[in-house]
Amino acid sequence: MEDNLVSGPDGRGRIFAALLALILVPLYLYCLPPVLPPYRDSGEMASAAWTLGVAHQPGYPLYLVSAKLFSLLPLGNPAWRLNLFSAAAGLAGLLVFWRLAAAAFSPAAAFFAALLLGFNFTLRTVSSVPEMYALNFFFAALLLYSARIPEKGSGGPAVPLTAFLLGLAMTNRMDIVLAFPALLLLLWPDVKAGGATGLLKATGLFFLGFSLYLYLPLRSSGWPLFDWSHPADPATFWAVITRKSYGSTLDLISREYAPGQLFWPNLKVYASHLWQNFSLGLAFAAAGVYAEFRASPRRLAALAALFLFSGPVFLYLANMPPNPHALAIVEPYYLLPDLAVAFWAAAGLAFAFSALPRARPALALGALAAALLVFSAGARGSFRRSLFAAEDYAADVLRGAPPGSAVVAKKDVQLFSLWYLQSVKGLRPDVQVVAQGLSGSPWYAASKKIYSPSLALRNLNSGDEAEWRAFADANPGGVYATMDAALPPETPALPAGLLNRVYPGRSAGAPADPWAFYALPRLDPDYRDFFDRDLGTSYANAFVSAAARRSVAGALGPQDLRGLRLAALLDPDVPDAPLYEGFYHSSRNDWASAKRCFRASGETYGRLLALTEKYYSLPALKATIAAAGAYAWLNYGVACEKTGDGAAAEEAYRLALRLNPALADAHYNTAILYWNRDWSRVRAELEATLRLNPAHQAAGKYLQQLRDR
Repeated sequence: MEDNLVSGPDGRGRIFAALLALILVPLYLYCLPPVLPPYRDSGEMASAAWTLGVAHQPGYPLYLVSAKLFSLLPLGNPAWRLNLFSAAAGLAGLLVFWRLAAAAFSPAAAFFAALLLGFNFTLRTVSSVPEMYALNFFFAALLLYSARIPEKGSGGPAVPLTAFLLGLAMTNRMDIVLAFPALLLLLWPDVKAGGATGLLKATGLFFLGFSLYLYLPLRSSGWPLFDWSHPADPATFWAVITRKSYGSTLDLISREYAPGQLFWPNLKVYASHLWQNFSLGLAFAAAGVYAEFRASPRRLAALAALFLFSGPVFLYLANMPPNPHALAIVEPYYLLPDLAVAFWAAAGLAFAFSALPRARPALALGALAAALLVFSAGARGSFRRSLFAAEDYAADVLRGAPPGSAVVAKKDVQLFSLWYLQSVKGLRPDVQVVAQGLSGSPWYAASKKIYSPSLALRNLNSGDEAEWRAFADANPGGVYATMDAALPPETPALPAGLLNRVYPGRSAGAPADPWAFYALPRLDPDYRDFFDRDLGTSYANAFVSAAARRSVAGALGPQDLRGLRLAALLDPDVPDAPLYEGFYHSSRNDWASAKRCFRASGETYGRLLALTEKYYSLPALKATIAAAGAYAWLNYGVACEKTGDGAAAEEAYRLALRLNPALADAHYNTAILYWNRDWSRVRAELEATLRLNPAHQAAGKYLQQLRDR
């Protein structure tokens, strides 16, 4: 299967490694975000690495220590150094992959397969953010290489070296254990040859690598600034590394569904991912499976195990709904099965080069075309050079918080971006940032007593308004909450820029003009991923919340209209932006404009409701969206009446009732629509109104008039 481009004494094959580096290194470096990117736990990982703390379970000590060492290089700002570390890990993984594929097949085939993998959107994404996924990819490639995918004779250090690397890799990410069946199949002849002595040696080396987890209790004993779960004692330490004390987003969401319920939808998503990230290269991968079946069945079985356990089996166990948020969580896990597909693509190319020597130029052009298609598909999303959204958002939040106030945040990107600005960049140390989801955890409360002794923390994640009220009473500097924080319904709050001022009668004031500190010029609504867009949604919700507050007071003005229209640009899926614009126009008796806006709101809710089916959303969310959509159509019906379109108004009320059968006002408005036209229909609709809402005064009044006739 090897051709004349196999690396030999003259090193001609190394030209391909140099060419691969020449293409990918500048590309990866050029596309790096200049600051902290808005991606999952990036703010937390950057903060924990910079301060050498303890991250969320299972702690990720290898990433924290290695990222901290890399961050000591005097290159750019802290976030960019950590982004660069991920780029270096991703590129190193690609070069290791090229080396093992070149040794197994040929440098040319390995080059094209590595180029495909290098243009992979998921790999480019994780190689540009301060997270542990790129390092995990590097170790996955290194483990395959150490397990001798380029097959050799028995003997040598393959088993002990692989065991040590596996233990060490698991201190970066535990899910690398999904590669164990593949490694065992590759190493089985050596494992048998080594006997009990060799197995004992390998076990010892595995635990030597795994022992880096001892960093967690040692570092935690000093109470670092970031000390998730405080794993200083043996019981907590064990709970941390086994994740028993942690319910991640993935863990909590998947529990709401029956085991395997979402397997097929997720498998379809992964199939789409394969096409987008391998394109025509999948044909070469299929040829590679055939070639491997003939040439090396054991190696084929090993790579198939890697693909199956880290791909379909993992997706079955994850059981995540296929919505943008959940898919963004799952996406980095695709890289392990992608490694197997890329290896098969190399095998297929080498097989084709060998079987069709005269067609090599055409085959090479086909492989290059596949790589360029993959590059083109991910080019926009992978270009993060102008992405400032996370730090700009956090800076805007802190600008809106008065000195000495407490700011409560909940969502990961929003909260962790605030952590980064305070702990790494040293901005606004006078503001107390509180993690709502952690506020009831004893270890978090203990940490706050050390680093924020003036803060009287309460469990703000309990849903109990009394806890919020007590928190506000005990913190006279003022309590604020970001738009993503979950406030109990009865908690009074006043919008103030990107924040809600909680218990506004007790809290300090906020800047009168939030436009003065919004970093909107750099917020590009042509978003790259879910997390980028979610920050845009936070800005959109801020504008809508301000307009909603003034709408209640009957004071919607031109500035609110400008904010609502900007909100619709920042996130077209915020249906309340056109809804409140409709209220603005209706308050000025411009019913034609109001009608257009109310319809836009209803249609947006309809689109969201359709997506809940596609995303297998939980019933409670579907009901909430349906009820809100019904209210939008109710207002559209009123606007239709005002513009003389009674038929459209009646249809709107019927649609509102289909969405929310408990909407009494839809029956009432229908009764008014039929007044002086069909008294029996009027009576029926008024009676239906009162069945749903016995306190509806107007319906009771008019029904009594009918009865008195």
